[in-house]
Amino acid sequence: MLRIFLTVILPLVLPTVGYALYVLVVERRRREAEEAHVPAPWWATAPWPWLVFAGVAAMAVTLGSVALTSGVAPHTPYTPAHLEDGRVVGGGASGSGPSGN
Repeated sequence: MLRIFLTVILPLVLPTVGYALYVLVVERRRREAEEAHVPAPWWATAPWPWLVFAGVAAMAVTLGSVALTSGVAPHTPYTPAHLEDGRVVGGGASGSGPSGN
């Protein structure tokens, strides 16, 4: 169930929640500016800085999580794909430790 939540539900709901929060903040700032008879702040009318920041933050979180949760140990030997008895055997890192080369 946790896998379904993290891979299906969260990616669908999180952008919607982020957008709703953004709209709430921007509308509140615009309303405050109108009541005070001053121009709204530049960021309240231009979503691009927020979108760029959100994209960079999402990229950093994704790259960090991939770097910390995947891969094999350094210096693990790699065996390329090859044929054995006329059958293709896939390649990959072998867990036999560092090679003697």
